[in-house]
Amino acid sequence: MIADNITETLFVEISLFSVLLLVFMLYNNVVLYKISMKDKLSLTLISAIIVSVFDGIWHFVEGAGRPVLEYTCAYVYAIGLVFGTSVFAWFTLDRFEIVLKSKKLYGLLFVAPIVLTTLLCLSTPWTNLVYSYDEHGIEYMPLFDYFVAPISFLYMGVSIFLAIYYLVLHRKKRSENISYARNLLIFAVLTVSVIAVQTYVLEIDENYVVISFAWAVGFVFFTTYVNTERFVKSRERIAAVESDLQLAANIQSGALPTVVHAFSKHPELDVFASMTTAKEVGGDFYDFFEIDGTHICFVIADVSGKGVPAALFMMVVKTMIRDHASMKLSTAEIFNDVNRLLCENNAEEMFATAWIGILDTKTKVMKCTNAGHNAVCFAKKDGSFEFLRQRHGVFLAGFDTTQYKESEIQFESGDCLFLYTDGLTEAHNASAELYGEERLLKKLNSIKIRGGEKFLREISDDVNVFSEGTDPFDDLTMMVLKVD
Repeated sequence: MIADNITETLFVEISLFSVLLLVFMLYNNVVLYKISMKDKLSLTLISAIIVSVFDGIWHFVEGAGRPVLEYTCAYVYAIGLVFGTSVFAWFTLDRFEIVLKSKKLYGLLFVAPIVLTTLLCLSTPWTNLVYSYDEHGIEYMPLFDYFVAPISFLYMGVSIFLAIYYLVLHRKKRSENISYARNLLIFAVLTVSVIAVQTYVLEIDENYVVISFAWAVGFVFFTTYVNTERFVKSRERIAAVESDLQLAANIQSGALPTVVHAFSKHPELDVFASMTTAKEVGGDFYDFFEIDGTHICFVIADVSGKGVPAALFMMVVKTMIRDHASMKLSTAEIFNDVNRLLCENNAEEMFATAWIGILDTKTKVMKCTNAGHNAVCFAKKDGSFEFLRQRHGVFLAGFDTTQYKESEIQFESGDCLFLYTDGLTEAHNASAELYGEERLLKKLNSIKIRGGEKFLREISDDVNVFSEGTDPFDDLTMMVLKVD
């Protein structure tokens, strides 16, 4: 009696431990490692959980006068065991990159046995295949003895055979599959060891209990290995992407013009610019360069989107504008040509707002064109900053028929021009309030010394204080030009 109680208690503990282990591993698989529930390893874990749960229920209802529940447990156990082992074998084939000749063969080897098991279980009321007693009370389980157990062990045996075959065939190579094969053998040894301990040490003589617990322990080890391997590979891929993004960011920043001593031949020009990206690489850009000895081009632009796609499109736009500006075209003609070329091959339907100005250093007249960009701010020497709301056409890469216009800005000594992207005015705080044009204009007019790095830093600091506690939503690019 005492021995029976100990066995009963041990069984409950083993069953509960099996289920908890498997549920924990499934949780890690789906939540921690972000593996789909449709993944073959997840499906194997789900089947193992079902087998363990119904194994426990079956134990307690067996012989308790509840034949419907008893048969249901037996059905679910049988189907779950065949399903789990078949999916596991399929998973092993995938890992060893073994591809069968046709989908019909996959269906025959992995789906047909599951369907057949289900049909045989449903036939039990007439055939007594799953579970029955004779007149002497002796239990018979022909479906388990002659189909479920053999085919389940066959699936597992095939997986282990493939592991041994792979280790022998590729013993001199180092690959992820070699490690997988070794761990598959460890899984097999661990499972058999658990069965041996339960059978010969703990003297548990219920075969299905022995199998389900051994399966649970083995799968906990095996799933831990597979998920760890997946995690390491994922981290390696992330590290590679991060490295590439850092390289792209360096290339992007290197493509921007140097602001220190930008125009040594024109000491009367004080220009400074800055760009802060929301991600590793951004879609904003600024540019300034000499077209010839007396004409200097200034550009600021904001490409739709963020990240790598925006950065790539930005480089295309920047290069096109430079190339066409070197032809000594007007600002309107530059944007007409660039817009037409961008519209010709723009499958992703990206676009860019942009502003371009070409300054004649002799006359101090700047010809400029605004392609859907934010209004620039201009201030006379002793005056206040004001928005120059000049709209000469829509954004670039929008419509190939757009014809842009241009206007003039007459500079005098001490005048200042401020350019920016919408990452400035659309910066928001924790209350979702925008920084806005009004706040920008107020800040610009409060700064005593106009132009240079300090001027832009004061604006940037004001934006950072305003948006404290929020992550940057967009790239923020600024440029200031002062003519002395």
